[in-house]
Amino acid sequence: MESPISFEHLATGARDFARLALDAHARGETEVFLLEAGVSIERLAKAALVRVNPVLLVELSSRQDDALLHLAGATALPKKLRTVGAQTAIDRLRKMDVLPVKDEELDTLIQLRNGVAHLGTSVPEDFLEPFVESACLLLDHMGIGRERFWGPWDELVRVALDDRADRLQKDVRLRLHQASLRAQARFADMPEGTPEHLASIVAQRGLVVVEVDRAGGPLFQALTRCPACRTEAAALFLRAPNTALLFDMELTAEGLWCDLCQLHLATTEEVDLAGLATTARYTAEDLIQIGRPGDALAPDVISYAMRRLPDDSF
Repeated sequence: MESPISFEHLATGARDFARLALDAHARGETEVFLLEAGVSIERLAKAALVRVNPVLLVELSSRQDDALLHLAGATALPKKLRTVGAQTAIDRLRKMDVLPVKDEELDTLIQLRNGVAHLGTSVPEDFLEPFVESACLLLDHMGIGRERFWGPWDELVRVALDDRADRLQKDVRLRLHQASLRAQARFADMPEGTPEHLASIVAQRGLVVVEVDRAGGPLFQALTRCPACRTEAAALFLRAPNTALLFDMELTAEGLWCDLCQLHLATTEEVDLAGLATTARYTAEDLIQIGRPGDALAPDVISYAMRRLPDDSF
């Protein structure tokens, strides 16, 4: 029987839990993400110790003759095998200069995983970077390819590790990638063209009034192509100036929601970082035609405006 603490077993388990963690992070499942990420780091840390010498997993604070003999290769697997915990494994790797001596986020991640720290003040975004940074340090130390380890999440990890982007830019890029993967997983076993077919059913075309706010101006919803799943199923929310509709208006994009991949952008800056235009210009005539009674179907004002305005207008 293969030992459950062999290098191969630990490394494979770490990979599986890492992918589960990133999947949970994409769904916003904080507790699941923290649990799976903590288990992944623990198994990676133990794999790194086993790579040097399996005896490094022996817990010195208690009598562990059975574990010591098994890890030294002298005996078969005992019925009950106890090894060091995640924090001890990490501390030993720090003494070996494999991991940074001080990393409060990683320590907190392990404490949350063990139920020592309180979860209430934690969100997944606080621990995504420490998780992938620490995992990549261990992977590089052991000579395990990052792309092979992370699989479909490799690009997301690259984004998380990109020091050139500020936090908001990185956050938007992460959300785009997560939404794209959600869409791929959702439609993986469906016939080709299913996303586009669904988009044609659920998408609401034309310019639709969402709310009338006298203080901030009316809010409209317009159909646009989602920057994550690339289907025309995203609702772009546009705010009009609080003025009379007697002249050309420039509407400002304030957010986006896609029904197919659940991408959410909450501000004008996030819309811009996602690669979408943040303004669109309409005339009073356009808006009158949208609301004209008796029309069987409201015209697609976005397309109409794009035909009438210069290419850089929207």
